[in-house]
Amino acid sequence: MSTPNVTSETVPAWPVVLTLAERELVRFFRQRTRVVGALGQPIIFWVLFGAGLSGSFRPPAWANSDLSYQAYFFPGVTVLILMFTAIFSTISIIEDRREGFLQGVLVAPISRWSLVLGKLAGGTILASLQAGLFLLLGWAASATGLVS
Repeated sequence: MSTPNVTSETVPAWPVVLTLAERELVRFFRQRTRVVGALGQPIIFWVLFGAGLSGSFRPPAWANSDLSYQAYFFPGVTVLILMFTAIFSTISIIEDRREGFLQGVLVAPISRWSLVLGKLAGGTILASLQAGLFLLLGWAASATGLVS
C-alpha cells in the first residue's frame, strides 16, 4: 500500500489575511457591549476628566493661553483608544484559543505569518476606526464651540 503524496503547499497568504481581518471586524461589531464600551469609555473620560480637572489646569508656557484642559487632554485620550484596542485584540487571541478556533487555524495549510498579519490587520483597522470617530467627535466639539 502506498502513502499519498503529501506536499507542503499552502494557501495564498493575502486571502487568509483579509479573511482573518474581516473576522475580527465582524466579531467586534456583533458584540454590542464591546462597541459601546470602545466608543463610550473615551468619551466619558474626555468629558468627565476634562470638566472635573479643568479648574486645576494651567496651560504650559509654550501653549496658547486659552487652551482648555479638554483640548489638552484630547490627544492623550486618542492614544488610550489605540492602546486599549491593542490590548483587546491580543485578548481575542486567547478567546480564539479557548473556543478552538486557533487550533483549527494552526493546522490549516496557511503560513503562520499570514495568521499573525490577519489578526494584526484586524486590530489595526479597529483602532483606526475608533480613533477616527473620536477625532471627528473632537473636531465637531471644537467646531460647535463645546471645547476651545
